[in-house]
Amino acid sequence: MMKKLLMLSVILMFSHGAFASSEHVRVDRYSIIETKPTVAQADLLSVVINVAVPDHVVTVGETLQHILERSGFSMASVNASDPALPILLRKKLPRVHRHLGPITLREALSTLAGPAWQLVEDPVNRMVTFQLLNQYSNFRPSANK
Repeated sequence: MMKKLLMLSVILMFSHGAFASSEHVRVDRYSIIETKPTVAQADLLSVVINVAVPDHVVTVGETLQHILERSGFSMASVNASDPALPILLRKKLPRVHRHLGPITLREALSTLAGPAWQLVEDPVNRMVTFQLLNQYSNFRPSANK
């Protein structure tokens, strides 16, 4: 009797997908797939990119726009950003940054800005900007240089 009960419960577990949870779905006899988003789908800035920046893109600002183009994110308005941000955006793109990746989008953005800048994310409006770190405020160049 005990043996029959055990066998019946094993059969029921397999026939009703007991091993499948709300995050998994059995698609055939031997395959179960996850039904939750990938990390990159849930956190758009964690997507891994591999980008070669075209020759006509010459500034850091243009490069940021180029990289964000298909990401679902955009740059926040300069008026809503750090007053020193235009200085970063006008800088010439270093040759070493013409090819980035494989790297996460978040790391690519931070790499383009450099160590003096903190990436600021606005996930509600899907915008990014950069803020000059306090330790570099003494080096804040004038906007007309």
